[in-house]
Amino acid sequence: MRSFVTGIIVGALLLTLGLFGYFLAGQAPVATDSAPMPFEKYLAKKALHKALEREMPHSVPIPTDEPNYLAGAETYKADCAVCHGLPGKP
Repeated sequence: MRSFVTGIIVGALLLTLGLFGYFLAGQAPVATDSAPMPFEKYLAKKALHKALEREMPHSVPIPTDEPNYLAGAETYKADCAVCHGLPGKP
């Protein structure tokens, strides 16, 4: 039984060191056009959702009315559209 537990611990350690070496050696694909690595989408989505749950206000601090929507659209055009584009325009 003791050798079984030792084997599990050594195996987990070797797997961890192997993954660390894989990333440290620069073997992981980092180009933006590369296919996502296994679990990459899952982990990114989980991290984003947990951060939003933790940081998002529980009540809306700004009323959702037409003047605020129009002000938000103007802010987007002025500050965001340069990188993200406008609807229908890349």
